[in-house]
Amino acid sequence: MRIEELYVLNPWWRDPKSIYTDRYIVAFQHSVFKHYPEKLFSSIQKDKPGIYTIRGPRQIGKTTFLKMYIRNLLESGVKPTNLIFLTCDGIKDRFEFSEILTIYLQTYGSKSNQLNYILIDEVTVIKDWQLTIKYLADLGMFDRSVVILTGSSAYDLKHSSEKLPGRKGQGKDLAYMPITFNEYLKNLGISVERLSLADILTLTENEINKLRLEYGFIKEHFLRYLSTGGFPRVIAEFLEKGTVQESINIYKDFVLGDAEKYIGSRTKVLEILRKLPEIVGQRFSWNSLVDIFSGSIGSVDTIQKYMEYLAYSFITFNVFFIDPSMKCIKPKKQKKVYPIDKIIADVITELSGKMIDLPQLIELMVLRHILKDEDVSSGLNLYEGPYFWYSERGNEIDFVCERNGKLIPIEVKYQKNIRKSDYLGMKKGFGKGIIVTQETSFKDEGIVGIPTWLFLGLVG
Repeated sequence: MRIEELYVLNPWWRDPKSIYTDRYIVAFQHSVFKHYPEKLFSSIQKDKPGIYTIRGPRQIGKTTFLKMYIRNLLESGVKPTNLIFLTCDGIKDRFEFSEILTIYLQTYGSKSNQLNYILIDEVTVIKDWQLTIKYLADLGMFDRSVVILTGSSAYDLKHSSEKLPGRKGQGKDLAYMPITFNEYLKNLGISVERLSLADILTLTENEINKLRLEYGFIKEHFLRYLSTGGFPRVIAEFLEKGTVQESINIYKDFVLGDAEKYIGSRTKVLEILRKLPEIVGQRFSWNSLVDIFSGSIGSVDTIQKYMEYLAYSFITFNVFFIDPSMKCIKPKKQKKVYPIDKIIADVITELSGKMIDLPQLIELMVLRHILKDEDVSSGLNLYEGPYFWYSERGNEIDFVCERNGKLIPIEVKYQKNIRKSDYLGMKKGFGKGIIVTQETSFKDEGIVGIPTWLFLGLVG
């Protein structure tokens, strides 16, 4: 990248109003579904130096967030040349990366009390990018800067950001995940009370029925959300066109392109994705996948590496077994896998020609809603939970969450009728729990039954 190209990437240096004609800002303004990621904005202290990383899947809106952040800073009176935006696709290596940042800071580095804002998009494209950030931080060149680094590879961001001890200042690692049903409703101007999992466990049957009456109107919105998932771009396409086919094509290209870059073989990527409908929501071991892939992938170690890659890249969740007595995972026990979102499930369906069943789609949505975004430092290898559990006799709990040191089991039963036998294992093993149902609500001692649409609306 030539230094003069910085003026092309940062047109507000010449004209601050140019931010309003930026293609990401224009697309956001014209979108029929505008998601403003308040949690990200509030998590970044713009008046204190710090180094932040933002992880998340491709096409979730990280670049749009950066451009909105620039717009907000300009509107608040920040000097235009105190803002630099870099996209790393055009940067050759970490040495060129270092040169660009050094020249910028030497030229426009704030000599006053104002901070510089350094916004770097898709930094993980650059090999060993963290060495440049560490080097410049050690020189003190970020002492008056807010640095925001985005990327779609949690592997690079996790392992690289951990090599910056003491250099982050007020910064932190953040995640930009598909929006929840509660956030979806908020975007539509609908406010729904939010409850914790512990709060839901304390509800009486009368209280659940009261919530059903109060929020019954959101059921129709849930059916739309079920068709799209939580990627704002996909939601906008569905609301505008009634289809998500364009998004399927876009995300398919990204999934295959990125996976091929890291795995090195499009054939192997396709083989994995085509087999996923057979194992979504089912227990498996790395060894058992050798038979599923018919030896075409190779060794158990290779299969494990590929499956972990998909999770590091925010494509699939890997869910691990928890030992309730020790409150720790058992990596050698069986695992479960789910797509991160409905649009990825659609991509997998298109590639494989096999539908992922509705109960499994509901499970992946429940998993997304009980996941704490701060627990994705390892991407979607969910070492910090949520987990799942099964007994030696075969009783299984879909998900187990830890909240304030206590384990809360959650079972998804997306079916019309719920019998006591459906939660007998939960009752015996944990004495409490939440059954996420299709439409049934009930309270049986410590067991709470609540419809999916209401559960997702309350906990998102």
